[in-house]
Amino acid sequence: MPVDLPPDLTPLLQALQRNGVEVRFGPPPRAGAYGLYESGPRRLWVAPITDPLGILRQTFIHETVHAVQACPKGQISLLGVNTVVSPVVAQSIQVLLYTSYSHGATPVEREAFEIQGRADAVPLLLKQFKKRCLKG
Repeated sequence: MPVDLPPDLTPLLQALQRNGVEVRFGPPPRAGAYGLYESGPRRLWVAPITDPLGILRQTFIHETVHAVQACPKGQISLLGVNTVVSPVVAQSIQVLLYTSYSHGATPVEREAFEIQGRADAVPLLLKQFKKRCLKG
């Protein structure tokens, strides 16, 4: 692994691997992407550049949200997690969604952006793994 994953994210990495998700720390196969989750091959990508940019944690959590959203059958659906964000953060998310994502992806992307900023993102996602995924 060419990047140093923060130790508190190790349980998420282990949960991903237990559930058959291949985690790659390398350039995602989509130009300009910092991270990507491919539900077909069950592959999660995190670009190494995210480490020096200081966004490795957020990117890893964001893509992990998508992996959990795809449990158990590969069909991405909302987790239904309610997150309250400040109006400034909500506006920033809205701009990102408008400029970088298709309309159909907006709800799942919004949820991933909201969860990536939560202080309790790791335990929340571990709980969601247990609830939605086959091997918790």
